[in-house]
Amino acid sequence: MSRARSRLVSLASLSLWLAACAKLVGITDTPVTNYGESPDASVGAAGGGSGGSPTEVTVSPRGAGGNNGSGGSAGAPSVGGSGGTGEVVPTPVLDAGAVPVPDAAEPPCSDQATRCGAAGREVCSAGVWQASSCPLNQPTCEAEGQCVVRGPTMVDVGSAFFIDATEVTVGQYKAFLDAKGGDVSGQSAVCSWNQSYYEGPVVMDPSEYPMTSVDWCDAAAYCSWAGKHLCGHIGGGPIARVDIFEANLSQWFVACGGGGFHPNDNPVCNSSQGFNSIAPVASYPGCEGYPPGLFDMEGNVREWIDACEGSSGASDVCYVLGGSTLDQKSYCDEVGEDVQDPWLRSTRTGYDGFRCCAG
Repeated sequence: MSRARSRLVSLASLSLWLAACAKLVGITDTPVTNYGESPDASVGAAGGGSGGSPTEVTVSPRGAGGNNGSGGSAGAPSVGGSGGTGEVVPTPVLDAGAVPVPDAAEPPCSDQATRCGAAGREVCSAGVWQASSCPLNQPTCEAEGQCVVRGPTMVDVGSAFFIDATEVTVGQYKAFLDAKGGDVSGQSAVCSWNQSYYEGPVVMDPSEYPMTSVDWCDAAAYCSWAGKHLCGHIGGGPIARVDIFEANLSQWFVACGGGGFHPNDNPVCNSSQGFNSIAPVASYPGCEGYPPGLFDMEGNVREWIDACEGSSGASDVCYVLGGSTLDQKSYCDEVGEDVQDPWLRSTRTGYDGFRCCAG
């Protein structure tokens, strides 16, 4: 009898010891520690009173905070709180052996389908999209992968590069302005100062006239949007002032005269010392450049090229070629430069336009 009583005392002491340990680690009133009480008893969260219907208690890790009821407080073990339903939502446990499911791979494409990707035109081959550049005379990818030319059609210059058949027109430039919608981002660092692509007269010339009153940066931005560039060095990049009349180096100069200074049978083109006004593009059929179908390289309006001194920005000296209607005569080797009043990257006049090259 004394041995049985001793066992009962020992069990009671053990239970009290377990309850004390449980309270030290933040576990209260569970079926294990609540010695002598039914497991069905309703228990409240720390910081909240008892409440809710009897339920099986699930203990959350410390720091999880209460899931149900307003009584639970962050950082305390979570069981049913005051005002709650008594339902306990178990804390999710991540499966250490779970493998993340990757995003589904892009489905195979239809052979010979085309699209415009981030890096340009792509064509489907054997179910896989592959880069497929547009031709130089149709350098822009649009819609479902169609190659188009924005702005003037282009003329092949000895298979070395292409050049716009005419100066960029007012109508073509308006399409650029509409497409950009006032967005002037993406310009080169030397044009970071340029906050508008047009600051000329409120009323522009008719659509078929050459676009004027644009600065070097405006012209460069248009050419870039069209998938082209301002005419510069054969093979790419800007051309130095000393090389702009070198036929083996200068895109604009070789296209104008093939290395000569005056390649056409019309000695005047649209150059009249200002007696004539600027004319719609290609209005002088005899005034063609070295390749057939290339108009107004001489006269009408001067043209920006990719030739500037320095790279500081708006104040860099840049060059225009070809002369304008203000000249008595215009030649391929005519360059706009004035020591006293040079053309700057930021210059805009009603007699300066541009055309683009590709390649």
